[in-house]
Amino acid sequence: MRFLKFIISIIIALLILVGAVLVYFTIREYRPQDEEVMTVSNNSELEVELDKEISLLTFNIGYAGLGVDEDFKMDGGKKGRADSEDVVRGYLDGIKDILSEVEADIFLLQEVDKPSRRSYFINQVDEFSELFSDYDEVFSYNFLADFVPFPFSFTDYMGKVASGIQTLTKFKITESIRYQTPGGFKWPVRTVNLKRAIQVNYLPIKDSEKELVIINLHLSAYDDGEMKKAETIFLAEEILKKEYEKGNYVIVGGDFNQTHPDVIDNYPIPTEKNLWKPPLFDVDVLPNGFRFIYSETATCRSLDKPLKDPDNHYYYIIDGFIISDNISEISFENLDKGFLYSDHEPLLLKVKLIP
Repeated sequence: MRFLKFIISIIIALLILVGAVLVYFTIREYRPQDEEVMTVSNNSELEVELDKEISLLTFNIGYAGLGVDEDFKMDGGKKGRADSEDVVRGYLDGIKDILSEVEADIFLLQEVDKPSRRSYFINQVDEFSELFSDYDEVFSYNFLADFVPFPFSFTDYMGKVASGIQTLTKFKITESIRYQTPGGFKWPVRTVNLKRAIQVNYLPIKDSEKELVIINLHLSAYDDGEMKKAETIFLAEEILKKEYEKGNYVIVGGDFNQTHPDVIDNYPIPTEKNLWKPPLFDVDVLPNGFRFIYSETATCRSLDKPLKDPDNHYYYIIDGFIISDNISEISFENLDKGFLYSDHEPLLLKVKLIP
């Protein structure tokens, strides 16, 4: 009888503990507004000019924790984070070298961490801001949680996460707005999960009443595809269409976590492989006057294992750009760094605004 009471007491204690944890996560859940004005660090007075070349680089840096030697538990691998701060520092320095070499006019970065356990509390946002100290800069949270218990481990759990999307531009930004995307995971998973954002930046154009609208995004993964569909429709109907109707010039860059139909067969993944498979990007959703610019070669690798044998690995094409038809494409390039410092590749686009 005493043993039974002891077991019941243990069960009750565990239930109280779990309940307390869920209450804490719920109280501390990051709840962004549907629309928020972002703080712009203004360091530039330079304005965009019509009919002059503009270079943009989009790069999901994988919080400098998903370089060539890494795998990831939630993608079928074994690890929850890199082995040490030195490893993350090495990846981050490599990423900074790439950005410095390219020296694009506009950088659209995704999965950039403020102090977080998974990236050994290195403030990557500050480091990129300092690297381009004469650029305007905006950061928007995509992921903010006191404690993320995934993956379940005593050593490899994520813990505190503060991460998001960062835009750096040598041109002046007059306004930046964070839009919370529709949909999301259900409670209680949502309390420690990503809150996807679309960051919309407004850049004045010299001698013009129109604006260059630069959009940085990182759409959903690990869902059944319905969230990405809702996010894409929101982007098209609530942002792209409205900005185009104003006569503005519009460029979207980032990680769509979707593949353009034209390249879906470039890197087939066998059905028997239990790997994440990106859904198709619905090009019919795009409003008239827009087109998708995509790479023919891989922009992302699978994280089920480290990249030891590139010829025996799985890849995706899920990053790219969308531009309005009042913008002329000069060139587009996948810089192909061999996934040394991130599980994504940097993509470079050069354009002109048509007068």
